[in-house]
Amino acid sequence: MIPKVIPPLSGATILVTRPAQQADSLCSLIEHFGGTAIRFPTIAIEPISISTADTCDLAVFVSVNAVAHGRHLVAPDGSVRIAAIGKATAAALREAQLRVDYVPEAGFTSEALLAHPELKLIPGMRALIIKGEGGRGLLEQTFESHGLTVQTCEVYRRVRPLLDEALRDALESQWAETGLDVVTLTSVATLDHLMDMLSERGRELVQIADAVVVSERVREAAAAAGIRGEIIVAAAADDASIVGALARWRTRART
Repeated sequence: MIPKVIPPLSGATILVTRPAQQADSLCSLIEHFGGTAIRFPTIAIEPISISTADTCDLAVFVSVNAVAHGRHLVAPDGSVRIAAIGKATAAALREAQLRVDYVPEAGFTSEALLAHPELKLIPGMRALIIKGEGGRGLLEQTFESHGLTVQTCEVYRRVRPLLDEALRDALESQWAETGLDVVTLTSVATLDHLMDMLSERGRELVQIADAVVVSERVREAAAAAGIRGEIIVAAAADDASIVGALARWRTRART
């Protein structure tokens, strides 16, 4: 008799905090592998209108949202070398019909991109960094230290969504009755907004849950926020990497 295959996330209730318009793919994957995805977006993306940018030799896109809101700043004719901060960003660029010249083999940080063996920073080059509002300045600082002329275009901002208190209360009641197993956190802002949006009861439920995060920086923030469960660091921020980390977490939880 062939044993019944149990989906790797069977029985797991997972909180998805991605922006509402970007959550479908992750939720579908979670449900495909047997889990229950609860949507509670804690980030909203607001575009910042920028019509043009200076001519450049190298354009760096630092996120999928940077591609969504800033792809028009780079001509698709191949005249500009294009770098992506990670594989999800590279996939978004290819979908936008933009060639990707540099993408880290592993990781999705500024450090990983700067370590790319083919990325040569030559004095006098003109670099364009397309990103969200705020964040780290490592790319700009490194480029300038190598003699590059740098323009930074912030094409979107991350904001806290409007809170529907009735929806929040209903979700917290559901979590209290059925349990919340794991929270997905893709940025420090995602975590900060989550804690702000929940009631005291909701924060307590999150703090006793496990968490899947996408970087060591988010892991440290989650621990500082009082999350006492296991904190698992996914290999990257794309949906497949998050679901892979969830599957490994679930396997350990069952043993």
